[in-house]
Amino acid sequence: MSASRAGTTLVELSLVIAVAGLLTTITVPRLRTATERLAVRGAAQDVRLAFAVARDQAVRRGDYVSVVTDALTGRVTVRANGDTLFARGVARRGVTLSASRDSITFAPTGLGWGAANTTIVLRRGGFVDSVVVSRLGRVR
Repeated sequence: MSASRAGTTLVELSLVIAVAGLLTTITVPRLRTATERLAVRGAAQDVRLAFAVARDQAVRRGDYVSVVTDALTGRVTVRANGDTLFARGVARRGVTLSASRDSITFAPTGLGWGAANTTIVLRRGGFVDSVVVSRLGRVR
């Protein structure tokens, strides 16, 4: 009768660890890149949603509704007559926010009220996205 040995040798174990380490060094940077890209895109969607809510509420209420961006806290807030209707923090995604204007207001007609376009830039790592709102209130 021959005795069979169960288990692995040190060479086999070292080979498996080396292959796992190689795969990790290849995939971790790609995973980080994908995470950064998704965070910026998600933050841009949050900002677009804030503008959609503001425009909708301006028409529904028949009143002026503002979107206020705060670069220090990374928050986008929709306000009407001192009430906060909607708020999102892009900083929770690790994204920084900068805006050419700190607010834009929608009139009861749903059009932007004011005389200037607004650009909101969102950044994380090497990824940048921007949301542009025309002075008429069109978001792109």
